[in-house]
Amino acid sequence: MGRFITATKREENLRDIPASISAFQGDTLERQGKFNLEDYLQETPGVVINSQGPGTGIRITIRGIATETNPTSSRPSPVGIFIGDTAFTDPYIAGLIPDLNAFDLESVQVLKGPQGTLFGGAALSGAIRYVLKDPVLDEWQGAAFTQYVDVTEGDSAFTSGVALNLPWAGRDVALRVGYVKRNYPGVIDDSRAGEKDVNDGGGEQKRAILLWTPTDALSLKLTHLDQDFSGDNQKFAVVNADGPREMDLVVIPEPARNSFSLDSFEARYDFDSMRLVSLTSYTDKQRFSLSDYTPLLIGRPPEGYPADAAIVSFSNVNSDALSQELRLQSTDNGDFKWLVGAYFYDYSLDFELFIGPALTQSSLGAGTPIGELTDLLENGTSIGQLAELLGLGTLDLANQTSLLYATNRAKSQERAVYFDLTQTLGNLELSVGARFYQTFVDGGFIGTGALARATNNGLEVDQRNRIEEQGISPRFSITYRFTDDVMVYTAASRGFRFGGLQSVPSSPVNGVPETYKSDSLWNYEVGTRTSWLDNTLQLDLTAFFIEYTDPQITQKTQGTSLNFVTNVGAAESYGIEAAFLWLPPISGLTVSLSGGLTEARTTEAFTSSSNTVIEPGTQLPGAAKSQYSVGLQQFLPLGRLLLDATMNYTYVGKSFSTLERDLAVNDYGVLSAGLGLSSDTLPLSPRLSLNVANILNETALVDGAADSSPIIPLSTFSLFALNPPRTVSLRLNLSF
Repeated sequence: MGRFITATKREENLRDIPASISAFQGDTLERQGKFNLEDYLQETPGVVINSQGPGTGIRITIRGIATETNPTSSRPSPVGIFIGDTAFTDPYIAGLIPDLNAFDLESVQVLKGPQGTLFGGAALSGAIRYVLKDPVLDEWQGAAFTQYVDVTEGDSAFTSGVALNLPWAGRDVALRVGYVKRNYPGVIDDSRAGEKDVNDGGGEQKRAILLWTPTDALSLKLTHLDQDFSGDNQKFAVVNADGPREMDLVVIPEPARNSFSLDSFEARYDFDSMRLVSLTSYTDKQRFSLSDYTPLLIGRPPEGYPADAAIVSFSNVNSDALSQELRLQSTDNGDFKWLVGAYFYDYSLDFELFIGPALTQSSLGAGTPIGELTDLLENGTSIGQLAELLGLGTLDLANQTSLLYATNRAKSQERAVYFDLTQTLGNLELSVGARFYQTFVDGGFIGTGALARATNNGLEVDQRNRIEEQGISPRFSITYRFTDDVMVYTAASRGFRFGGLQSVPSSPVNGVPETYKSDSLWNYEVGTRTSWLDNTLQLDLTAFFIEYTDPQITQKTQGTSLNFVTNVGAAESYGIEAAFLWLPPISGLTVSLSGGLTEARTTEAFTSSSNTVIEPGTQLPGAAKSQYSVGLQQFLPLGRLLLDATMNYTYVGKSFSTLERDLAVNDYGVLSAGLGLSSDTLPLSPRLSLNVANILNETALVDGAADSSPIIPLSTFSLFALNPPRTVSLRLNLSF
């Protein structure tokens, strides 16, 4: 039951690595009907995910390390997201999170605990790695699938895909291409407009990987991946904490568009006992959204409230990043293994925000549909230019008369060198590594409009700054193998996250600091990996303790209620994780059980901007005290067919959405099951599978908050996010 992965930048058996790592094979995820990142992670102890939309609105908590769970937060996630070794985590202002379909995916790996030594500032509390399937030389391959999804209380949709592996020029060149057309069923009703299932959407994913091995020692790989999503009304919140899934607070549709791409070139050269690897990557992310801010202004709009009187928020977030990694590592299987590397990361952000009257009135007095406005913005028209096109006056006049028009252009860099050394002394293995890094964030926030002036003594905001930091992220581990089947280890590692600049003015009066610095943590853990009964039973235990220093906390300015970030207090998290896998003496049966207990709490008191005292011992947001997952899988031959059945129950314990503990979330369990029928002897090796997630249609609150108007302080309302309802999927896979 060994599995080799590359989470440590060298191929190793998963069970030999002195760290807590979960790996999900792509074909297993497909067989179980897993559709997105939330499906992948929900069965992993110590990991909590809140997802309210494809690519955006995703917040991940590992081992209780979080300061907020709001899926619309602008704070970058403490969890790194990687495709291969390329980072997609934003160092400054949260952007798009890749949410890849499992089709033709090699694996998804969950690395718990900080990964600062090998992955830098993109992985404070852990990392999620997608691993794409590489081309196969000298072999023609093909695969296709179509999946029908039906949601209780919602809509239905089809998703389909095809992948081909094309060898060229004998054994030297191969191309692997893939295409997926994704459609997401809607599940939220717009009760004000009388429309059902409005938050449906869809997009495309394209992959192409070209591998050339001109010699036995040299391999060159080009990768292109892009994905997009669009939806005409991406409401994610509801007004009732226990259902039904409907929204009546907003008066206009809330469309959203996002896309990302990856282009990389990897070169490897094998010497006699070492390998040189160069990876050059370029990523590009674009996100546009419109939100109805009318409730913030007047509370719940009365019946018949005109759409032209709405207050809207348009936001464009565009970013790109260039990274270069060069590393040299040993390749022999001797007692001493080593790896050294250098890393450069250059990130640019272009952020634009408009909050003001709905841009639906043209100079002729006729309404312009919101969809047409979003198309213009998506095609490169700036928000200011759009105001002029619609007859709202000059660019300057439109901005000055808005509640807020803001631009934020920032640049971030990380430069680092790192090493990782492992020495084996009989049954004892010693490992040490460190990353020496320098980072900076440089940029400026320019704001006009009533809200900006209210925070800056009636003046426009023109704030530019730069923050530079440097440090070391070490890693240590000691492993002892009593036998080939029993090992124990202890490890310590450090992670960090970029500091940054404020997006609101800083002054002694409003208490907003000019910048905020990196937050960091140390993770200490001890674990054991054991196998019994001829490797038919595995039992793993891990205990961890985390010291969290200078947490980055989102606060609100008084009166104007604008977000800013500051470092306050400290926190710690400790707990235990266990995983049990058993192949009983019943042919084809697998039993799995995993779970975890986590206590994540503040250790220093501080007073929030709302004058709430956060006492030591306050539970961190999103930190579920308990989690567990129980699974059964049975394979049964039926002549030329193979029947497989799965059943799983997953529970996520109670937590809170904010440090103020104003709303309890989670505390629910989900029962899921699947049935599949396949044959490798029939033409095209068909597989038909039926999966039902959340069989009992359990409805639970996973996030939410009361909000208030920055203009009318007594105007408050509540929004809630719920877990996915019962979802039935029918999937057909073919391979050739």
